[in-house]
Amino acid sequence: MTTSSSSSSSSSENVKRGETTQSLNVNAKRGKILLEKWSQKTQSFAELATVPLLAVTLPQILLNQQNIVQGNSHLLAGISYEGYVCGCLGNLLLLSYFSAIDEPAGRNIQAIGVVNTVFLLSQLFFTGNCGDVNLATYAACVSVALFGVFSAYFKKKMFSDPTARENACALYERALGVVGYTFVPYILSHALFKTSTEVSQMLALGAFAIISLRCANDYFGWSEKKNVNFFALEQFMKVKWQTLMGWTATLLFSLLPIAQISTSTTDPSNIASLSLVAVVLGGAGNALMFARAWHIRDWCWSLGSFGGSAVGSWGVLLTMFNYGHKQVSWGVFAALSALYWGWVAFVMWYDDQCKKKANI
Repeated sequence: MTTSSSSSSSSSENVKRGETTQSLNVNAKRGKILLEKWSQKTQSFAELATVPLLAVTLPQILLNQQNIVQGNSHLLAGISYEGYVCGCLGNLLLLSYFSAIDEPAGRNIQAIGVVNTVFLLSQLFFTGNCGDVNLATYAACVSVALFGVFSAYFKKKMFSDPTARENACALYERALGVVGYTFVPYILSHALFKTSTEVSQMLALGAFAIISLRCANDYFGWSEKKNVNFFALEQFMKVKWQTLMGWTATLLFSLLPIAQISTSTTDPSNIASLSLVAVVLGGAGNALMFARAWHIRDWCWSLGSFGGSAVGSWGVLLTMFNYGHKQVSWGVFAALSALYWGWVAFVMWYDDQCKKKANI
């Protein structure tokens, strides 16, 4: 009697365990389906970001063209070509980064940014509003920019010889990385801390020395052979070159808007030149990209998209509200703030919930 009761109880326990295991498997499958759908949505969000980010530059291009056609090309003198050159450099660095990690949405956005900026800079150059830049310099910069765009999409078709293709693309990425890593400290120090030209040049020279050391290490393999101890630069020597380019551009795009905020708070009259529509469109594009960046846990892209939206858009919006003499009303500021921070919170929470349900 005892034996039969114990066997029946053990069999019932096995049935319960089987049901529990089956239930867990079903929940895990549902969680993975939910996660896959969310992943597809984040990809769509990143692709949708192209629309507002394209709309940021396009109105300026159309306005420039209208002024040129009407014979008012002198009005283009108020546009800073240096700022657009910095933006194009950042786009090219990120274009190489997104191509390396095979993220098509991010690559498309950066490519569009490069093409738009090249077109706008061409408008400035051919109307004589690019300072002392000569034709040779302009042609060289445009050629490099367009090479970066075409190589990101048609690398295999550009060169029939694999060796030539590999050498040309490697030379391009090395040169672009050296230029970016050298000039970003100069740009940020001059814009953020208002340092003198001499101090900024010294920082740029120091950055050039470090990045040149990195190139020499990659060529000779010192760190692998352990012939040289780089101490604090040990990890720097091991970072992938495209990742280094991505972080360089991320710092540029995340920190440079602080200069605009500083200028606006120091002299509020400058706020009148800011476009609320452009600020909102830029923030919308970066916020949409943040969903994808956070989902795949790409910290470089996450910081860049969050910094571009939180600092470059919401931070500027805050200065327009505080110092803009009613340029942005309380209702507009509150609505946009709630929409933005609510979106960021939702993305982080929902992504975490999807991954928990999928047991990831």
